[in-house]
Amino acid sequence: MKIVFWGASRGCGTTSNMTAVASFLALNQNQRGICMQPKAGAGDLETFFSPWEKRSTLREESTYYALEGMDYLIWQEQHHRLDAEAMKESMVPLLDQRLFYLPHGSREKPGLYPVQTGELQRRIMTRMEEFAEFVFIDVGSVRDEFADSMLQRADVVVVNFSGRQRELEHFFCSQFPCRGRVLYLLSNYSSDQVYNCENLQRIYRMDGQSICQIPTNPHFAQACERGRVEQYMKACCRGRGNHSRNEQFLAGLRQVADLILEAGAND
Repeated sequence: MKIVFWGASRGCGTTSNMTAVASFLALNQNQRGICMQPKAGAGDLETFFSPWEKRSTLREESTYYALEGMDYLIWQEQHHRLDAEAMKESMVPLLDQRLFYLPHGSREKPGLYPVQTGELQRRIMTRMEEFAEFVFIDVGSVRDEFADSMLQRADVVVVNFSGRQRELEHFFCSQFPCRGRVLYLLSNYSSDQVYNCENLQRIYRMDGQSICQIPTNPHFAQACERGRVEQYMKACCRGRGNHSRNEQFLAGLRQVADLILEAGAND
C-alpha cells in the first residue's frame, strides 16, 4: 500500500508528519512500513532518525564513491539486479524492525542522473510493496511530472496544510491529480486558529471525515530537530512523558492511521 505525503506549501511539516504517522502505525500494527523520499526531495528524512551526537560532521572522502540508499537501488535497478536482498541491505531498521527508512544517498545530485531516473524510482517504490505492507513516500511540495505520477499511483494521498489563507486558496483553485483516497492534514493544529477543521468544512465544502489534525507538540518538534523521533515515539506510545499533551498528539495520529487502514481495507 503506497501512502504519499504531499505539502501544499514549503515548511508545512510534511516529512515530520509522515514519520510520526508511520511510526504510530508500526508501533500499533503488526505490519512493516518503509519511509522514503525521491532523489529530487530535500533529503532530510534520515536526520529525524539520526541523533545529532552520532552524526558525522565531516564525511570521509571515500564515501563519495560509495553507493548507498536510493543511489544504490537506482544503480541495481538500472542494471536489472534489484532483488529483495538488495532492498533489505539498503534500508535502516527502526522500532524493532517494524519500520525502515531508505537513506537518500549522497553520491550524486539529482540533476546528474539520466532522464530515466524517474521511471527507475517509480519501479523501486513499487517493488518496495513486496517488502512491506505500508510504503510512505514524501514527495515534498513540488508539482512536477514525477510527483504527479506518484500522486496518481498512490492508494492514499495525505495533503499537508500549514493553515495559511493563500496556501488553501491556491490549492482549492487548482486541479489535483489523484486516483486514491485523499486526506487533508492540518499540523501544529490549534482549535482557535482561523482556518481550523470546522471552517475548512464550511468554506471549502470539505468532507469532515477526510480532515485530520495533529495538535501542536513542541516535544515532538524537538525530537525531529535532534534526530530522536524513534525514541520519542516509543516513549509516547508507551505512556511516558507529558500525558495530556501526548494523549492529544496520539489521538491525531490515530485518526490519520485509522483512515489509512480504512482505505486499505476498501481497496
